[in-house]
Amino acid sequence: MRHLSLPARLLRPVLHLARRLSADNRGNVLMIMGFAIVPMIFAVGFGIDYSRAMKLQTQINAAADAATLSVVSATAMQQSQGSLSNAQFQAQLIAQMEANFAAQTGNLTGLSGSIAYGSGTTVTLTGTLNNGRTAVLNWTAQSKNVFAGILGASTLTISGTSSAGATGAPYINFYLMLDNSPSMLLPSTSAGLSAIATATSATTNAPYGCEFACHEQNPNGGKPYVYNGSTSIFLLSNYYSSGTTTNYYKVNTSTGAVYNSSGSQLSGYLYCSSSGGVYQATRCGSGWGGTQASSSNQVAGYWADGYWLTHNYTILFPSGSTVNLRIDDERSAAQALIPFAQTTAKNNSVAYQMQVFKFDWTHTYNSQTTPVTALTSAMADVKNMTASQIPDLWAAQDFWYSNNWPTSSYSNGDQGSEFLNMLTYMNNLMPAPGDGSTASSPQQVLFLVTDGMSDEAVSGSRTVSPLNASDLAVCSTIKSRGIKIAILYTQYLPDSLDGDSWSQSVVAKYLPAPSNYTSTTAGTTDQVATALQSCASTGGNGSALFYQVATDQSISTALNALFALTVQSAHLVQ
Repeated sequence: MRHLSLPARLLRPVLHLARRLSADNRGNVLMIMGFAIVPMIFAVGFGIDYSRAMKLQTQINAAADAATLSVVSATAMQQSQGSLSNAQFQAQLIAQMEANFAAQTGNLTGLSGSIAYGSGTTVTLTGTLNNGRTAVLNWTAQSKNVFAGILGASTLTISGTSSAGATGAPYINFYLMLDNSPSMLLPSTSAGLSAIATATSATTNAPYGCEFACHEQNPNGGKPYVYNGSTSIFLLSNYYSSGTTTNYYKVNTSTGAVYNSSGSQLSGYLYCSSSGGVYQATRCGSGWGGTQASSSNQVAGYWADGYWLTHNYTILFPSGSTVNLRIDDERSAAQALIPFAQTTAKNNSVAYQMQVFKFDWTHTYNSQTTPVTALTSAMADVKNMTASQIPDLWAAQDFWYSNNWPTSSYSNGDQGSEFLNMLTYMNNLMPAPGDGSTASSPQQVLFLVTDGMSDEAVSGSRTVSPLNASDLAVCSTIKSRGIKIAILYTQYLPDSLDGDSWSQSVVAKYLPAPSNYTSTTAGTTDQVATALQSCASTGGNGSALFYQVATDQSISTALNALFALTVQSAHLVQ
């Protein structure tokens, strides 16, 4: 439906009357018509005056909007109150707002006199921290009339109100905690999971293989663990300490032939199937697989494990490609977070500081008392940080002697994910949070990237589960201090436990089975995710500061999204 403007609505009855009069042929019509023209002209004039006043009111309202926004912008919210009292600071902000308004309305024409401010023109400091602000501008003015002025109505009153509010972005210290436990040594793609499972399938857990890139000196009891159908890799004893990646032998486990890393066969060396190692030929007697001779003829070293395979995959499978682990993507995500945090801090006109840590298990045999290691030496402004400060988490893995045994003389019972000790340590490390209003009084956030499965001693007993009651109690203690906890969950998968009866019975029950998964031990819900959500803080929208990333999804994208969500939540919470 077409709506008529106010002047048109006023003129409609007048025009209707005029048409009737003009059609009337009686003698007195012209006289009546003459009298009617006068009010008709004034009606048209009043409409023009009103239209001009409304246009002027719209222009002034736009200036008022800009003026109120000018004192709640990101830059304005960082304006220091200094030694001014609240009343003095508010008066200063009102003066700034009114000056901005006056500058935009000073050249307007059609006004009679100056624009007056109403009693409701205020700037109010809000929030218990005074880090919120509400600006209100009331104005009244007189628009000049042209036609109505002839009848003594020289002006038409116009007025308006504009308001704007914001909460200042707080300064924040981030404690970025990266899970470096062995359970994070899973490929980050479906293709990678399949590749290393196939390459390790000729073992006692056949036909499943092992999808974890375990790092141990005696994989699968000393038998060839990594295998492409005929060739396995034997690492010389100084492979990891020599600084060169060519100190390995290729072993044909069918013929017993031994080759160096360049592919040249080594004369006088054999793989002895009876003992599973690489020896000088005399060690195997007169022929391959024969009676062992002197033990001094054994070549010192280790069979390659899943850890070696994932980063040297093309040596054994030339047509393949390097297999990225979650721990690699975790590092890349932490590196990409730094420039993202720098941009966010710049846009919010604040400073964010960050310190990076990793955790796994307490190395008591090395006299350590915590599973936490600081990867960056101190809390630093993110604008001064670079990606190179995030070290290679893959290289930071321990080279276990064998399953359950970090060294040949020390067993930790395979307890490699100590959440309770990590959370307790960080609770003691992180200072009481400030209000976030200044760089010297920052808020505190524990930022955790993990697969969420604990394997630790609680009250003297081994606990393998999602975060347990003891872990969650420390989460609650941290949050009760006003420190936020944000968690990125790299989803634990039940199918990664195929072929391992212990894991299937102890771990898989906490994880949801995929639709194509036939295991009878997997659960129906992801209890790991549920526990992590309970540990995480609540964001400004009422949901947990929690993101979940599955296989084939980007850990980096999810980490940046969680950072943005955490900053937004801190921005909204008073």
